[in-house]
Amino acid sequence: MFDKLGDGAADVLYSAYGIARRFKTEQVACEHILAALEMDNESLASEALIQMNINADSLLAEIERTVLAGKKKDIAPAQFEVCDMDIEEIKFAFPAKIMLKRAREIRSFFGHKHVEPEHILLAILDTKEETCMKILEELGANTTFLKSLLIGSMAKRDSLNPDVAGLQKSVIDGLDELVDERINVLDDIERLSAMTDVPISNLPQKAEVAHLVFTAYMADFLLAQIAYQRHLLEETLNLLRKRCGNLDPEFVASTVSSSAQNIRTEVRQTVEYVWSHEFRLMSKLPDEADYDLIGSVIEDLWWTHSEEIALNQVFGNALDDHRREQMLNLQKRRLEIEERYVKLRLRLTDTIRQCFLKRTPA
Repeated sequence: MFDKLGDGAADVLYSAYGIARRFKTEQVACEHILAALEMDNESLASEALIQMNINADSLLAEIERTVLAGKKKDIAPAQFEVCDMDIEEIKFAFPAKIMLKRAREIRSFFGHKHVEPEHILLAILDTKEETCMKILEELGANTTFLKSLLIGSMAKRDSLNPDVAGLQKSVIDGLDELVDERINVLDDIERLSAMTDVPISNLPQKAEVAHLVFTAYMADFLLAQIAYQRHLLEETLNLLRKRCGNLDPEFVASTVSSSAQNIRTEVRQTVEYVWSHEFRLMSKLPDEADYDLIGSVIEDLWWTHSEEIALNQVFGNALDDHRREQMLNLQKRRLEIEERYVKLRLRLTDTIRQCFLKRTPA
């Protein structure tokens, strides 16, 4: 759970332990980690929470109200803390363990080497941990917008990195890592069986493990990468605006449209490479109908992210100018986009699953 943990994420977990102690519990829960994320003022996660008008005091007060039902009133003001104990000595509640494992997976979706605070916050939003989601809801946070802010911030930072992984490399390397981890578990079980002379039957073959991993995770990789690549394109356009001034709207529209076709082609190339070269997963490749289904969802996601990026810019301007009536209309559009994301996620997941399930492993 901790072998891919970055220094910033480790500091957050140490601080979460301190917060848990102030609440007189030895187990670190997701809500303690959420509060610690806000206090780490050097992280992208903290910046995103602050942009949502969520601060440490309001988070701690809501934790007290939600978790402790107001029983504890003497919680001292919290500060971001780092302790010297070994992180593996910290006791995490079961939902927090699940969330941290998800953060490790999310890190691979974006092609990043280490788990950082932004991955932890994305994992909290992705797992929809009950207490944290209730706290964020009570504080008025739009979780879809918060996720978009985080991905946009990662793209802005990574756009300056010439070594940032592309879509195909991120998907291939990430899936390879997930497969290896699970095959290592099978190897451990087989060694235990040999050491104890206790036969183990019905263990899946390695090809079956790869099949299960791809069925379970391919949609997650593509969902993360489409959002990430769209934000990376926006950062490129912003850089051009800084250098050249206002860009011609037709040029921007043409660039975004051609990029939508390019990303659709890249997804197809990635799927073909994974299924027929990297792992030789399937005895038969998807047909044109399958690729059309996958590609149509990819394009719909691309344009939905484009609409959301434009909406967020307009929303920020309305917020600065205190245009309340316009903000209410924009909030309605945000909710519509959120509903669209839910439907697109289900479409992509179902499409990928059907492509895999109707083909047997090679």
